[in-house]
Amino acid sequence: DPNFANKLNGADAAGKSIRPSANPLQQKEAGELAAEAGIACTLTDAGVIMNANRAGVRTVSYEIACKNDFGWIVTKTDKAITAYDCLALLTSARAVKGRGPKLTTCRLAANIGSVAGLDALTQKAGLSCKPSDGIYLGGGGDPAISRYEVACEYGGGYIIDAPQPRSKAKLQTLSCSEAKAAGLSCSLKSGKG
Repeated sequence: DPNFANKLNGADAAGKSIRPSANPLQQKEAGELAAEAGIACTLTDAGVIMNANRAGVRTVSYEIACKNDFGWIVTKTDKAITAYDCLALLTSARAVKGRGPKLTTCRLAANIGSVAGLDALTQKAGLSCKPSDGIYLGGGGDPAISRYEVACEYGGGYIIDAPQPRSKAKLQTLSCSEAKAAGLSCSLKSGKG
């Protein structure tokens, strides 16, 4: 079976809560796919989700962990490539839990429970906020953005619109009080404040 290694890897990963690291050649390919998808990432780890060849069309999917930033799941089928950050996937999976198909989420040890992506996002936005929690609120538009809500450890919070990979959108922020005045609302509670 040409996909024996994938099936073995999949069966092994299915029984664990942590996704195993890929071999060095797969790590290299994962980094190349991240770059092709437009993700600025200093790769610290990668794990195989899928590597299949059906009717001459290869589909490969990796979870990647980036140094001090969001983790991602990057998938390439033929020439089409997609990338979703771990927080977006986790928020989406929680939203549909029990009401639809099970969604893939990040399971590399470096990505589980990490707020590094939110921390990087608040730093890029020039905010003095140590994130205690955050959620993905959705994305889209032209140019494409991803919208997040971030609760700060010592009070307050923000709505942040960040450009998706390869998007020309500008990073924009609103404090929760500014968001409320604009008709948006923050739902997260601040951490220690």
